Amino acid sequence: MDFYYKFLFALIKNRNNRSGFTLAELIISGFVSLLVLIAGFTLLRMNIQVNKSDEINLKLGGKINNALDFIVDEINSSKRVITSYKDVPSTCRPLPQGDLVLALKMPDQAKSSSSYKTNNTGIGSKTKNQNWIALAKDCPIFYNLVRDSSYRGKGTSYILQRTGPSVDEKGFYNATDIKTTVVTNRIKSSFNDDIRCLSSNNHRWIRKQIKGIILCTDEKGKGAEIMINAETPRTIDGLTVTKSSGAYARIQDDELMKLGNAGGGGSGQGQPCPSCTFFGGSVKRKSTFFIDVSGSMNWGRIKGLTPMQAAKNELIKTIRALPNNQGFYLQVVAFSHYSRKMWNAPREVTPSTKMQAIAWVSRLYAWGGTSPWRGIDEAIQSSNVDQIIVLSDGWTRTSGRCFHNGRYYTYSQCYKDYNDQVRASKPEGTVQIDAISLRNDFCSRGWMGQLSSNNSGTCKHIN
Repeated sequence: MDFYYKFLFALIKNRNNRSGFTLAELIISGFVSLLVLIAGFTLLRMNIQVNKSDEINLKLGGKINNALDFIVDEINSSKRVITSYKDVPSTCRPLPQGDLVLALKMPDQAKSSSSYKTNNTGIGSKTKNQNWIALAKDCPIFYNLVRDSSYRGKGTSYILQRTGPSVDEKGFYNATDIKTTVVTNRIKSSFNDDIRCLSSNNHRWIRKQIKGIILCTDEKGKGAEIMINAETPRTIDGLTVTKSSGAYARIQDDELMKLGNAGGGGSGQGQPCPSCTFFGGSVKRKSTFFIDVSGSMNWGRIKGLTPMQAAKNELIKTIRALPNNQGFYLQVVAFSHYSRKMWNAPREVTPSTKMQAIAWVSRLYAWGGTSPWRGIDEAIQSSNVDQIIVLSDGWTRTSGRCFHNGRYYTYSQCYKDYNDQVRASKPEGTVQIDAISLRNDFCSRGWMGQLSSNNSGTCKHIN
């Protein structure tokens, strides 16, 4: 562009000494102008294509994430994952078309939420017969891949279909209404990204590839990890956008029916639930858990698991142990470069909220940075929070603008000042902040130890 402007300036300057432009000058200037226009058009076209590609990629990514969320939710509510037709009862015929990805063996399904609260649900009981139904012929829910006949791009594209009982607006199965529905499309015939099925001495995981879907299941069918590789239709100029996503879930085996009777209880001072612990530390009546979901939580191993998997498993175990309908409140906040709450505010622990919490925690995955502070700013002000438990494996900035007084200093001191100056005078009292440091030791000389010691808590390092 500089050359173009200098050239025009030279022509104009030269024109002052002459009556007009020569033919050669006009041709050259026209040619330069044409080049500038072509370059501008090309740049504009590239920007439009990039924006369109990004939009398509985001839409596809959202579609795949929604599909994974649905599958993981259904896995959490199942008894067992089946990966072969040979494990499907012979009464379940005809089988759905396409390649079997997985099938889910479902427990008896309640007709209403009130059924989860009754203790009279033993085999042969009148209450059980009245309030519970068996899913159609004891057949599993099928997830199959079928070829997308409507696809007009290059190569082959597949559709993931679900065959099983429909779900009503309240989330209950209709055992008499068996349907085949589309979960997602644009699944590739091969895979770009992959997952490794981990195995330990006493726990073996089995890998299965079905076109662009990778599935890992343990040998007893109690756990599953799934990854979907999808792609957008190829455009005229051959642009291809590929999106891969994955999720991990722990299958509940009859825990769905046991949630109504889980947990002990108690009242008064001290720890109200001795069996309610998180990595060995006590859990109070109104606890909010801050779980680090930054990218580093996928690195390393803790007892054979990634920090992310270990944290999720421990938190799910803690949630199951919390007493139902006894004034316990729960909240989970996942933080990376920003905080994401499970609910808008802490909720009382009931069989229903337990199920919601377990499903939400099961879907957590690691990505992004490490910044819990904005979420803690909000949690420490809630009347339904008397304990904050922060779990992380990474370093974060330790100072910033305090929400309480607007001063710039360490967050740990900010929360101490708020506890001393505000919470101490309220009926609910101060908020205890405990910390769990995974792999790296941020307890002895780090931000987690400072955070807990300033706010009447403890810090535990787990390597």
